[in-house]
Order: sequence, then C-alpha cells, then structure tokens
Amino acid sequence: MRVRTGVSCRRFRSNGWKWLVGVWVGLLGVWSCEQPPVTGDYFPNQPPETEIFIQSTDTLNATRSVQKIYWDGRDPDGFVVGFYYTWKADPEPGDWEFTEKRSGVFPLEIRSADTMYVFQVKAVDNEGLEDPTPARQRFPIKNSPPSISWTASSKIPDTTFTVTTFVWTAGDLDGDSTIAYFEYVLDDTTGPWRRIPGYRRTLTLNADSGLTEGNHAFYIRAVDIAGAVSPVIRMPEQEDRFWYVKEPEGRYLLIDDFNVESSTTGFPDRYYKSMMNEVLGELQESYSYWNIEASFPVSRTQFVETLKLFDRVLWYSDLITESDDHFVAAQVAIPEFRAKGGKIIYTVQFNQGFGGQGNPMAFAPVDSLGKFYNIITTGKIYYPDSAFSNAFPDLPPLPTLKVSKFILGLISLIPKATSIPMYRYDDPKGTDDPIFILVGRNDNTGEYDFVFSGTPLHYLQGNNNLNDFFRIVFRDLFKP
Repeated sequence: MRVRTGVSCRRFRSNGWKWLVGVWVGLLGVWSCEQPPVTGDYFPNQPPETEIFIQSTDTLNATRSVQKIYWDGRDPDGFVVGFYYTWKADPEPGDWEFTEKRSGVFPLEIRSADTMYVFQVKAVDNEGLEDPTPARQRFPIKNSPPSISWTASSKIPDTTFTVTTFVWTAGDLDGDSTIAYFEYVLDDTTGPWRRIPGYRRTLTLNADSGLTEGNHAFYIRAVDIAGAVSPVIRMPEQEDRFWYVKEPEGRYLLIDDFNVESSTTGFPDRYYKSMMNEVLGELQESYSYWNIEASFPVSRTQFVETLKLFDRVLWYSDLITESDDHFVAAQVAIPEFRAKGGKIIYTVQFNQGFGGQGNPMAFAPVDSLGKFYNIITTGKIYYPDSAFSNAFPDLPPLPTLKVSKFILGLISLIPKATSIPMYRYDDPKGTDDPIFILVGRNDNTGEYDFVFSGTPLHYLQGNNNLNDFFRIVFRDLFKP
C-alpha cells in the first residue's frame, strides 16, 4: 500500500548549476516516492501447551488410591506462570484450582469396586492466557479387599466367664484407613451382623452382648469404604470346636494361680476350695473358681472385666517374678477392681531379688520389701500385730497361726503409712519380728479392702485355725 509522504513528486526545473542540484534533489524525491513506509505485521499472543507425565509408564494400569502426578507447560512467545487443574470430567469455571507447582500427590477415594478418575491441567502464560486444550489423563482405581487375621496371642481359653476379649490384626493394600468397619456375629453367620469402627482391633463381649452359659463361636470380617469384604475368620479357628461360657456363681471368686497341686506344695487347691465351702456356706454365699494357670485370658481387658463380675476375690499364687504375666496383670486389674468397690485377699511368694527394678508394689498396700528369709521351718508362729486390734477394736481377735509346712525363701513386708499390720513372724533370731501379712486402705473410699500376704497362707495350718482368719476377713473386715 502506498501512502502520501507530504513530499511533492513534480519534476524540478532549473538553469545552469541549479539544474544539477535539481537533478540530485529530484532523484531523492523519486526514490522517496517509490518506497512504501515500513509498517510491520501484528502477531497476537499464542496460548501455552500443557503435558501430563505418569512416572515411568506409557500406559496407565489400574492403580492404588494414592497417585503422584507430574505436569509441565511451554509457551511459544512468553513463559508459563502457573497451572489450573481439576478432577472434574466436565468442569465449570469454578472447579479449577490454581497452582505454581509442577507435581502433586492426590488421595483418590475408592467409591466402588473399580473407580475411574479424570485429571485435567492447563498452563497459564505471563499474559494470563490459558491453554484452550487442557492435558487430560484418566486414572482407573482398582479396589483391593481388606484382610483380617488373628494375632499370635489371641487364642481363646476353652472356658471363660461371661466376659471374653478378641484380638485381631487387619490391613488393606489401599491403606488401612480405607477399612470402614468390622462386622461380627456370635454362633450363626446368617446374622444379624453387628458393626464396630474400622480403627478397632479388639472387642470385649459380655452378657449384654449375648454371652450366655453354653458353647459359643465368634465370627468377624472387615469391610472397606467401597464395600469390599474380607474373608470371615472364626474363633475357635477349628470349625468343629467351641468355647464354653459359664455364668458367675455367687459374689465371690477364687483365683487359682498356683502351678503345682501336690504334697510338696501343701495341696493349695484342696485347702482353699474346702475353706471357701465352709466359710462362705456359713454366710450363705457361693463362689466361682477360676484356674488362670490353665486358662489365662488373651487380654488384660478381659482379665479386669472378669474380676469386675464379682465383689470379693481370694487370689492365691506361688513364686512370682516382676515380669510374670499374671503379676503384671494384677498391677492393672486389682486397682480397677477396688475402684469398683471390690475387696481382695492376695497371697504370694516373692522370688529372691524381687523389687530390684522400678516400683512393682505401687498397686499394693506394701511400701517396700524387707529382709529375706531362706527358710521358715514347721512349727514357727505368726502372731497378730497389736496395731490391728487397736485399729479394729470391734472385730474378733485374730487367731495365732502356726507354720504347717516349711517355707523356702520369704521376703518380709514394709507397710505403707495407711496400711495396718496383721501378722508378724516370731523370729527366734531377730529382735524386730518382720511383718508378713497386712491390710491396706482404699484412698477413695477409706475402707480397708486389700489383705496382702507375703506368705502363701495355706502353709499356716499348723493350729487348724486358718479358716478362722478367713472367717474374720470375709465376715467382719470386708463384710458380706
């Protein structure tokens, strides 16, 4: 296109030297009239392009529910300042989120057995222009069903009271958090199944849960957020076996924690059962017997809750160590039992060196342990401490007890400030007779509810009056 320049293009006329000047000027004029002005072409801003990268694979297979995605963009006439991305297949303008990052980790919720997600991302250049054709990638998410199994220590005893605890482990390849809940049922898998939250790994059942006297089996399965169900597991694991539930008989519980029943040990089971029959029969009370040497619970919760089924407990044990499972359980169970209002007689024998680590007697009315005695021979005397009769003037006097069978290795007791000594050993070689039996007070109720003996009590039958001691404790000190 030619435009007027404002310069006249007529021929110059002149004479003489003016003619030469005119020629030269004319040539310049002709040249300026023949060349068009440089105007240039307008090139509009070009949009950026966007790409998505899937780590080290060209074909996306069904994947898990957490995905890391990479993306990038390029701009032919500027530079990329950021990106908009969305998980909506047909997004509205408000569905896009802005980021300056070039990668992200996204948890993809599993909504069904197989779920399809669509990810879109578009680059934005320095003039605010967006990629009109966003990069797009489909993500098929394949759900894996959860798994469930019993823990190594979850075997249930052959017999329990109306409290039982089950312990299991569970997982899911899509993440343990995708386990939505567990379903369990007693005896019959036709249901109805009951639900508990997916974070649980233990369950304690009681009479309110349907534990009645008789044979039972327990079934449980895991269900994930997509509804996928694990295989059902059973306890007992053998299909032809059951465990027996017995209802508590009476308010009293006799706990057998003595490993050997023989003449060498003085037949503890035979004595305590006979004593309970006699003394509780006079009080018109009955009792339940629990051999925890033969059937210790799978969890401390079950142990504690079983104790809470009763009001009074006599727990007799043989030689104990600090790490003994039963003694460790006692440190947890007895305080909870007493907090409920229960009262207990706990008779043990410490191994030599007991108490060297920590404070294992914190749960008991014992402040610490005293002198170690290698042997206490038959015929030796345990006499009542006057502090007991002073503290309980209305109670019948405690009987003097005699050793009926020699005892190897005893450690005396030093009571807490709130405890009352009950019996001292008449030490023929010492001037300060040691305390072996005492009673502790409940700090919350003020009641004396914990008789603790560092001597196995059934070794004190030499005067044939040991039943009188239990009679005074159950009938007068603890009160029925």
